[in-house]
Amino acid sequence: MYKKFIEKNYKELLGILNCLKVGVYITDGNGKTLLLNNESCKTGGLEQSETVGKNMRELERMGFIEESVSLKTIESGKEEMIIQNLGDGDKVYVTGTPLKSDKGIDVVVCTERDITETLTLKELLEEKNKDNAKIKDEIEYLRKQNIVMWGNMIAEDFETKLLAEKATRVAKLDATVLLTGESGTGKEVFANFIYQNSGRAGKPFIKVNCAAIPENLMESELFGYEKGAFSGADKNGKAGLFEMANHGTLFLDEVGEIPIHLQSKLLRAIQEREIMHVGGTKTIPVDIRFIAATNRDLKEAVRNGTFRGDLYYRLNVMPIELMPLKGRKKDIKALVDYFTEKFNVTYKLSKVVSPEAMEVLKDFDWPGNIRELENVIERLMISSDDEVITKRQTERAIGVPTDLSGADLSGIEGRSLEELMDAYEKSILESMLAKYKRASDVGRILRTFKIKKNVEVTDNGKIII
Repeated sequence: MYKKFIEKNYKELLGILNCLKVGVYITDGNGKTLLLNNESCKTGGLEQSETVGKNMRELERMGFIEESVSLKTIESGKEEMIIQNLGDGDKVYVTGTPLKSDKGIDVVVCTERDITETLTLKELLEEKNKDNAKIKDEIEYLRKQNIVMWGNMIAEDFETKLLAEKATRVAKLDATVLLTGESGTGKEVFANFIYQNSGRAGKPFIKVNCAAIPENLMESELFGYEKGAFSGADKNGKAGLFEMANHGTLFLDEVGEIPIHLQSKLLRAIQEREIMHVGGTKTIPVDIRFIAATNRDLKEAVRNGTFRGDLYYRLNVMPIELMPLKGRKKDIKALVDYFTEKFNVTYKLSKVVSPEAMEVLKDFDWPGNIRELENVIERLMISSDDEVITKRQTERAIGVPTDLSGADLSGIEGRSLEELMDAYEKSILESMLAKYKRASDVGRILRTFKIKKNVEVTDNGKIII
């Protein structure tokens, strides 16, 4: 019935189906291909002349299709739906609908719709929902731990909270801010926070690491240049970083590294709100909020003549001094928890830091401050084979000697300091040698503990200093 109609009106029917933007593929009740339109040919990479008359079982065997919805429909006797994976990574949603006569299934009409883009959007939405859930969990964790978080700043220590509150107030003003503190204390994080909470949020935020720009290029990079200003200059000239920051915020990191001969030009830009290109003759007005940062003592630099006093006072309108991490014990725990959660998400892990390991981290001096702490936590998360990061693993990661409280220092009365040091060093070596069982490790132990003694190890493992 349907089959005869298709065979009789093949050309006319194909012409109509070729107007559709969905693929149409029709087989008889045995799986023999009767007709497929242009969209179906394009989707499956097939040719009409080579496909019409072939059975779907044959096409499956030849690898032209992954699975035939037509055969599935014939087998079940009802409408079937599948998702086919094409060789190029695209996905097609295929529906097979049986049309029956008195003798059973006469033909199966299959429609094909490309759902690659739809699935991609669905996956993106699911990923976004997962990210939102993680953020929600993180916020809830911080709330339960009574940790205050401003942007990317985490504060549990009282002094840090005061600094964060000060940054919140300063952000609303348009005054110049000078951030000082050791490397790794979070000066850039504070600068980001001030920008994001200022009236210039959403406008340009240009970050300049003054220590990373070669001295001979610094003036042209900061202030721009006119065409022909120097050999090798762009023939059209170039705008500088100050112009790029116009109406926004310019963050001058490591501002103490700006050469003394350029400091007067920076002072003029801050004071007069105008700059001049290298090789230029006209001033260019700029509207910029300045944030500067340094790990140098600028007062000392002013005294020794390497930093201009007038520039220092222009920068130091709103000073914020960040404390080193070693003085912020409560922040260390909060940061460890934060970084642990961060890297659990990043690397799809579920690790925790043991209480004993946490104490080691809190007692460490952290000369590299927050940056070093983050690096250590990431390394521990990746290198540890266990779910719980132990005290010993942590001590090794930060280079702290393991517990040697069992060293025998009895009988100290009447002995010189040198004799006591010899005895203590010997005790350390014997303890470590007993642990590793190899005399060859003694050299490494000596280097680890910086012991510069002549040491001899006997055959029975005794140490002679």
